[in-house]
Amino acid sequence: MVQNLNIIKIIIKFASDNSFILKFAIMEEYRRTVEAYAARHENYLFHNEGNEHALIIFENIFKNANDTIRIAANNLCNSEVVDRKEYVEPLIKFLDNGGTLRILLKVAPDPSNEELKKGNCLYRALFNHEAYKKGAIQIKSGEGKCFHDSEHKEIHFCTADGHMYRIENDIVERKAICNFGDEVKTKEIDDLFDRVFDSVHHIVNLGVYFQ
Repeated sequence: MVQNLNIIKIIIKFASDNSFILKFAIMEEYRRTVEAYAARHENYLFHNEGNEHALIIFENIFKNANDTIRIAANNLCNSEVVDRKEYVEPLIKFLDNGGTLRILLKVAPDPSNEELKKGNCLYRALFNHEAYKKGAIQIKSGEGKCFHDSEHKEIHFCTADGHMYRIENDIVERKAICNFGDEVKTKEIDDLFDRVFDSVHHIVNLGVYFQ
């Protein structure tokens, strides 16, 4: 860690006029730190903001999950995060290894959404996966209903394997907190998700979009 920080200091000194290089170095240090904590299932609270931070967190949740991933989102249809390879590829690999995926949407995607027509669309990858045919991928819509925090702000979240979570409490700026080793908090979220998921009856049929 000390060596990595020294590298960043050198970059700051010699590239003070090049913000891209500086941002890249800081992002890579963030990535390495997240990867280390995720691999150890460390009970440490991360704060993250923006698309790139979100991708790093999601990628490491998916890469370190083995059993069940739960996702609560709006319509899970965007090119900024969800349809990026850093999101799709580790999630598909998780399914390849026999994992179960449960998704609860605020609203189902509109069939006319341009994102659904792209080759890298997450939903297309899920629809074509054997896990979807076997029922290991379940997707439901709350038909406008969603999760809120204590201030009644809409939140999105993802959990995995009973000890990892990312809670997005600012869905515009993608500000979130996450932890790779908090069993207590993750169980609370999972229990809430499962109660709501089991009470929702609107199943999202991906065949509507891709057949």
